[in-house]
This record gives sequence, structure tokens and C-alpha cells, in this order.
Amino acid sequence: MSIGSIPHILIVEDEIALSTLLKENLKLAGYSTHLCKDGEEGWQVFQKERFDLCLFDVNMPKKNGFELAKLVREADAFTPIIFLTANAAEEDKLKGFSLGADEYITKPFSTQELVARIKAVLKRTSLLKPEIMVKEETYEIGSLKIDLPNHLVFMGGSEKKMSGTEGELLKLFVKNKNQLLTRNSLLLSIWGRDDFYTARNLDVYINKLRKLLKDEPSVEIINVHGSGFKMVENITT
Repeated sequence: MSIGSIPHILIVEDEIALSTLLKENLKLAGYSTHLCKDGEEGWQVFQKERFDLCLFDVNMPKKNGFELAKLVREADAFTPIIFLTANAAEEDKLKGFSLGADEYITKPFSTQELVARIKAVLKRTSLLKPEIMVKEETYEIGSLKIDLPNHLVFMGGSEKKMSGTEGELLKLFVKNKNQLLTRNSLLLSIWGRDDFYTARNLDVYINKLRKLLKDEPSVEIINVHGSGFKMVENITT
């Protein structure tokens, strides 16, 4: 578990030299870590401890990183996941994001960049400031009730969980309902940069939100050609 305010990170990486290097660099950056050598061990440890962020390799024995991320997301919609892998193919990156990853970093990488991205993800998901999570901030759109601090959507007696990134993106749409949000503004607000891969990542998360909202016909996220997106509420009288 986290010690005081020190974020606790699960590292699942089968290259011992790399995982040791990660542990040392993250300790210097102010984080505590738990190392696991394969996906099966990572899954067992994840179920026993509370982590503020997960770092997963993809190509590992017993369970690969994608299989591990799927299990983690089924059990926990909130804990951020960063893939750290040599798999640089676009299809692998898109698969990682579709499984709920918050970042996808390819090897070789800069440890300084990794630490910077970890800080950005933790800040984005409010895990460095737990008090934000208990602030009452709920919205109603159509028949939906959205609990933004806890990343929950309620509709018709059912409850759906969102990942941290889904929650942050939905918050922007809810707070700017019926207003145009440009792609650039969304990318900079959520990921802090505008490049090819974050743009594709945005498309993945827009589709996730559309699936989340599909049972409420009065609310939709529409494309504004050449500009961005808009959440609209169609009120019928």
C-alpha cells in the first residue's frame, strides 16, 4: 500500500536488469515499487496490494501484459496502467489503449520521460491528491447520473465504472455540454501533448464514451468535421 503520500507502483517486467533499473530510478523520483517477473505473479500481487499505478511489459511469460491489463481493468477501473514495451506497431498501441491503458511507451525510452509521464498520469487521475476524489461533483444528463470524482455512471438502476482517463474526458464534455471542444484542446488537457499517437488514443476513448452512453438516446458525442467534438443533449417536449 501507499506509505503516507508516496505513490506505490506495480512493475511487471521479465527483464530483471530493466526492472531493477526502473525500481532504482523511481525510488529516486519519490515512488515505492513492487517488482514482478511475469504476468501471473503480477496478477496475484495486484489482488493483494493497493497500487497507485501499474507499469506493464507486453511480452512476458505465463500472462502477457495485455492479458494482465484486461484482468486488472475488469477488477479495477481506476488504477492507471502504462505499457512499457518493445512492441511499437500501431495495432499493438491501439490494442493497449482499447484495454484501458493511460500511456503506451516504447523501448528504448528515457527514464526522465518515463518519470514525467508517470507524474502526468497520476496528476490527471487525481491519485496524487486523494481529497479531490471525495469532493461532491455529480451531474445529470437525460436519465444519466454521473459521479465524476468516483468515475461512475448510473442509469436505470445500473452502475458502470470508468477508467481515470475516461472520467477526465467525460468531465470535460459534461462541463462544456453543447459546446465545441477542439481536438487540440482535448489532447492538451488530457495528455499534455498533441501528436499522432495521442490523437489515435483520443479516438479510442471517444468510442469508449459513446459505448458507455449508448443506452441514453438523448445524449451523444458528435463529430464536428475538421474541428473536434461536442456533447449534445436532445431534449424532447
